[in-house]
Formats: sequence, C-alpha cells, structure tokens
Amino acid sequence: MLVLDCFFGRCEKPSCDGCLFKPVRSLRLFLKSRSMERFEEDSVDTEEAWKKEVASLIGSKAPDSKPSSAKRKKRLLAPREEIPWFPTINPDLCNGCADCKVLCKPGVFEPGPPDPEGIHRPKFLVAHPYQCIVLCDRCVPICTSGAIKLPPKEDFEKFVEYVD
Repeated sequence: MLVLDCFFGRCEKPSCDGCLFKPVRSLRLFLKSRSMERFEEDSVDTEEAWKKEVASLIGSKAPDSKPSSAKRKKRLLAPREEIPWFPTINPDLCNGCADCKVLCKPGVFEPGPPDPEGIHRPKFLVAHPYQCIVLCDRCVPICTSGAIKLPPKEDFEKFVEYVD
C-alpha cells in the first residue's frame, strides 16, 4: 500500500530523501507532465476541428490562414500587477506533495512553514502570485488533492490578446 500512497501523492513522509519509493514519485511526475502536454495539444486540435465544422456548415470556404502552432503567443493588454489572475491553495486540502512546485516554471509556489511536530510535509503557499502566467491552468489538474483553485477564465479573456 505504501507504493500506491506514494504514486497517488498521499504519502505522509516529510521528504523523499532516503525513501525507497522515490522512483515511484518520479514516475508519477513524469506521467503527469506527459498527460499535460497531451492535454495542451488536444485543446488546439479541437479548436481547429470546430473551425472546419463551422466552415463546412456555412458552405463557404474559410479564408486560408496560417496553421496555428501548438502554443499561441499571448500579449497582455494591461500591466500584470493589475490582473488578479493567480491560484489559491486550500491549506486544509494540500498534502505537501510539491507537484505544483515541480511543474510551475515561473516559480509561483513555495513551501510554507514546517510542521511543528515534524510529522507531515509542509503545506505549499502561493508565494509569488504575480509571476503566474495569465490564463495558465496547468497546476490545477496536476494537484492530486484538489487544493489549487483558479478564478474563471472567462473573466480574464479581456486582458489577453493572441498574437500570431
């Protein structure tokens, strides 16, 4: 059962140092990162499929345009400090697995204060909220405990312009 706890992020050890199951955690992080890459690619493909379907229903040929790349570049229409897009972590749900810190390249997450009893891993905090990329939501599905929440994307589409 310890292997399953480690794989699903429910391990209660304060750290992975010297743990026999450290490769299991590495495998979990690797599989999650692969699934996130697949998720990003699928979202672009569904948009292209939608455009083709609409064009076929209208009956007119859509104007030729450049095929969109897997990642669309964004440009902010307001200063980043004025856009309140950042995650929040529910400390009651956070299990301290550090998956969010490993995944987040801008470095939004940091470990909180250590457990006074030294039994549990430290909970994670949003230490640098304005380093979060606007409309990025990769950390939400990676969180095994469901502790990370983001505001609705629809409210923040007005702050972003997509550039080709």
